[in-house]
Amino acid sequence: MVAKIKNWIQFFKDSREELRKVTWPDREEVTSFTVVVVVALVVFSIFLWLIDTGLMALIRVVMN
Repeated sequence: MVAKIKNWIQFFKDSREELRKVTWPDREEVTSFTVVVVVALVVFSIFLWLIDTGLMALIRVVMN
């Protein structure tokens, strides 16, 4: 039981040490990445909407 607790304590110490090594993005980087993600989401959504609309039209033609 004591060994497990020591392992957990070591794990948290190592985790904290690794987090100190992380280079966190600044506000400008986060903003630019967010814009890229939103634009990609809009483009992909429009693409899927067009595919869905086209397939539905094709299904209607086949069913009639």
